[in-house]
Amino acid sequence: MYRWFRNTHLVAGLLAVPFLLMYGLSAVQMSHGGWFSLKPTVTEITVAVASSSVNDGRALARILMDQNQVRGEIRQVKATDSGFHVQIEHPGTVYRVDFSTQTHQAVIRTSVAPFMGMLNRIHHLAGFHSAAFVMDVWGGWVVAVSLCLFVLGLTGIYMWFRLKKERLIGTVLLAVSLGYSLTLILLIRGA
Repeated sequence: MYRWFRNTHLVAGLLAVPFLLMYGLSAVQMSHGGWFSLKPTVTEITVAVASSSVNDGRALARILMDQNQVRGEIRQVKATDSGFHVQIEHPGTVYRVDFSTQTHQAVIRTSVAPFMGMLNRIHHLAGFHSAAFVMDVWGGWVVAVSLCLFVLGLTGIYMWFRLKKERLIGTVLLAVSLGYSLTLILLIRGA
């Protein structure tokens, strides 16, 4: 039984390591933003859009997505004096679309973040709410890694508890760690 727990502990840790490294690296980028260049590459194109099918910003976004001009989630839709403004986001990429009902043209400004900027966006991504299949896959991996971390903790506690001579120091360290973690959670929630 001990061998099974040890192997499960090892496999859960190996599955979680790449994701933990990615989240750790993006956390360093967020806390020390000056260390990394996050200047996006910006391009701008103008696209003609058939006026009969555009009655609001969401319809415009759907047309542009069907034409493979933009992809991602619609974050903002605003009516302007001359048409619509739509913002569409994909991890690491932001599309700002301005459509004029007079000229029937959409100006698409695309900002593509560098690698660290994309990691930042992936760090905040929750998954399972997007129209993109890749985002749902990412959400599935986040769930799997979260479960691996629970398994890692539970199997680690079991294996430690089996070592009778180290139970006392382990109990003290576990209690201190739990108290520290709960204190941090309460402080973060209260902030």
